[in-house]
Amino acid sequence: MKKYLTISEMAKYAGISRRTLIYYDQIDLFKPAKIGDNGYRYYGIDQYFELDVILLLKNLDVALEDIHVFLKNRNVDYVLAGFIRQKQIVDEQITKLKTIRNSLDSYIERYSTLKDFNLESITYSYREAESFVISETIEHFDDIDSVQIYGRFYSSVESSDLFSGYPIGFLVDGSAFYEANFHAAPYRALVKIPEDRLQIYNQQRVVQRPAGYYVSGFMKDEIHHINTFNNRFRNYLKENGLELNGDIWELLWQDETTSEHPEDQVFEVLIPVKRK
Repeated sequence: MKKYLTISEMAKYAGISRRTLIYYDQIDLFKPAKIGDNGYRYYGIDQYFELDVILLLKNLDVALEDIHVFLKNRNVDYVLAGFIRQKQIVDEQITKLKTIRNSLDSYIERYSTLKDFNLESITYSYREAESFVISETIEHFDDIDSVQIYGRFYSSVESSDLFSGYPIGFLVDGSAFYEANFHAAPYRALVKIPEDRLQIYNQQRVVQRPAGYYVSGFMKDEIHHINTFNNRFRNYLKENGLELNGDIWELLWQDETTSEHPEDQVFEVLIPVKRK
């Protein structure tokens, strides 16, 4: 009766490569029963069982260094505790992957919208409430204080929220709507936050855009075109018997991810309104 298998035979049984078995030998995880005078590796028939355990654990995504320890502690209590720990690790990975998937969904929805947006269109529609984390007031766009406020703000937002795919943006006091130089008005930076994550933030930093009717439109290059765009909004409100009813929201839909040129940035401006 044949007592030993060649490395090729053992690899074929396990459905793995010879290179993998050689690596397992090199790291002392699964060694051959003997080395022939010709330097060939030979495995005993009973080593099937140990290799089966290794492959089982590897299929459960257990790290090789942990498998090494596992093989030396095979009893029900140790195995059970190990599987419980591994399940916790997998649950954490699932949570992380779900977060990544949700972010990808947001980015896909966001950039799909950009393919069809119309810079000439102004829309009057009902919008559901959304929540945001908001910064301190920024008085001037281009001074050192604004840079410091941005730095403090963005570093205080969890990275999973900052890069969630939801648009970031600005909030401007509604009283600035009728000022000659709207762009020079003080404003605050904001990041949209899912409802189930709001509890991790100081409630004084959370602001809600109320549900209601908004006049909205898309605009390129906010810095240079906001005043012209604002005039169009004022005319639209006047022509349709509407008036301002709150603060003004600017959400950045196209950013540096899709263009290297700042002037290609696309904002959606939302103005809450009511009938006169």
